[in-house]
Parts: sequence; C-alpha cells; structure tokens
Amino acid sequence: MNAVRLLPVAGALAALLAAVWAGLVRLGLPLPVPLAQWPLMHAALFGCGFFGTVIALERAIAYGREAAFAVPLANATATVVALAGLWELALYIWVGAGVGLVVVAFLQARAIREPYADVLTLAASFLPLAAVFVLGGHGTAAALSWIAFLVLTIAAERLELSRVMPRPAWATALPPLLAFALAVPVWFAVSHPLGAQRGLALALLAWVAWLARFDVIRITLRRPGQPRFTAVCLISGYAWLAIAAIVLGAANAPLGAGDAAYDAVLHAVFVGFVMSMLFGHAPIILPAITGWRPRVRPALYLALAVLHLSVALRLSGDAVGLTSLRQTGGVIHVAALVLYALLLVQGGGTRIRLSAPAKR
Repeated sequence: MNAVRLLPVAGALAALLAAVWAGLVRLGLPLPVPLAQWPLMHAALFGCGFFGTVIALERAIAYGREAAFAVPLANATATVVALAGLWELALYIWVGAGVGLVVVAFLQARAIREPYADVLTLAASFLPLAAVFVLGGHGTAAALSWIAFLVLTIAAERLELSRVMPRPAWATALPPLLAFALAVPVWFAVSHPLGAQRGLALALLAWVAWLARFDVIRITLRRPGQPRFTAVCLISGYAWLAIAAIVLGAANAPLGAGDAAYDAVLHAVFVGFVMSMLFGHAPIILPAITGWRPRVRPALYLALAVLHLSVALRLSGDAVGLTSLRQTGGVIHVAALVLYALLLVQGGGTRIRLSAPAKR
C-alpha cells in the first residue's frame, strides 16, 4: 500500500481510537485525558476525522485521479493537528478538506451522470458544513449535518448497488427528492432547530421505507457468505435508523448535549446504523483501500450481535435515566469494534493488486 493510501488509513485509525477514548471519558470512565478539550472533540473526530477520511479515500479511489488523494490526506492531517491541541486550526482544515470532497464528488458526478452520484455530491456538502457549525458553536446543528453526510452517503451507495433491482418509475425518481427533503431541514438547523429535527426525522423514515422496499438486500439475503452478512448488517442498521428518527421526531424541544434523547438519537445513528454499515461493507471496501480481501466467516455475526446489544443497552439507559446502563452500553460499543477487527483479521484473506491512480 503506497503512501497516498497508507497515510489516510493511519489518520483514520488514529481518529477512531481518539474518538473512542474521548467517548469513554464523556461517559464518566476514569481514563487519563491528554488534552482538556479532548472529550469535546469526540463527535468531530468520528464525523470528520474517521468517517470523513475513510469516505474521502473511497471517493478518491473511485475517481481514480492522483490529485483527489489530497482530500483524505488533508483530512488525516487535520486529525493530527487536532490531537496536537490545535483544535480550531484542525476544524478549518476539515472545512477545506470537506470542500475538496465536494469538488471530487461533483467531478465524478459529471463523469457518471447517474442520480446516485448527485446524491453523493449533496452528501459531501454536509461534511464542511458540520465543521462550520462546530466553529460557530452550534453542536446540535453539527450533529444533524454529520447524520445527513453519513445517511446520504450510505443511501447513495445503496442506490448504486441496487440499480439492478426492478422497480416502478416513481421509485426510481424518488431518491433525489428524498435527498433534498433530508437536506433542507439541516440547512435550517440553527434558525429553526425544532422544525429541523422533525423534518429530518420524516426524511429519515422515508429513506428507511424506500431502502427496505427497493434495496438489493432482498436478493443478497438469500445468498450465503459475504452477501448475506452484508444484508443482515444493513437490515439491522435500517431498524436503528428508524428508531433514531422516531426519537428525534417525538422530541418536544430542540435537543442538545446532555439530553437523553440526544444521546439516544446520535448513538442509534452512528453506532446502530453507521457501524452496522461499516461491519457489512468493510469486506467490500478494504480490498480497494488496502489490497487485502478478508474472508467473511459466520463468527462475524457474533460481533454484529454484540454491537446491537450495546446500542440496546445504551438506549435503555437513556430511556430510564440509568447512567450505569449507558456506560455499560458504551463500553460494549468498544468491545464490539475490537471483536469485529480481531475476527476479521483472524479469518485471514487474500492479497490483491491495487491499481495506481491516474496522474492529473
């Protein structure tokens, strides 16, 4: 693996480890804190540092141009800058890297001319917006932006993979409208926070309904091995996304840090939904990024089950107001990630040849 791939991968892993550590500190676990602001960086390290870098690297590989790799490199650099204590500078770099991702996604969309590529471009626009919201002190708006970024990115990728599914004309025309319906509430998250929450909740439920009906998982669920594992990950992830949308839409006031409902929504989305997607897609994405194709084994279902148990415990703690239950769920989040990584590596795999990006 050459440097343009290795450095972003290293940066993404550093962001993931730092975000997990910060999350455990926020839960009240007695862990050392190298920087006083580290716990406050938890969401940004996940949203921009980890997922932003991984998705930017995936987009650069798909675009196939050498210049596009500057985006994941910048994202990874921002993580290093943040962990060095230069928090505000890191956010500005994340804004710039996010704009770069929008440019790459737009150029790719022009070349592909498919609806899913336009949704990917819209999704990318929420990465720099989230960093801008953090800089402005709007934490909840930033969280909604990361939700839009990740949900639309995953939805677009499922649209791409589900093009083979037969569906009526209205169902083919609907995803761009659903993407716009999801985007609009987030644009007004600062000026109209409660309306934004309810609008986003409705859009999320609409996406869950569309994906549940038209995603290719209806076919892959019947196939053994990796296709079935990915389908199970997706189905369970969609369930958590629906739960998050219901909690978000039921709130009678704007949510904020410290609210039980806020904690439930974010972790149902980022752990229950997004991490389920990560578990399901890692065996597909890793070969393109690292040149290693892991072997999917039934043991991976154990890690998935532990992940969902952790989310159920955390949301139960939010519902009944038990901090100890939330903490237990948070610790098991980490255990599920570690278990998944160990099972994936232990299962072995094969090496493949990576294609070199075209110069530009």
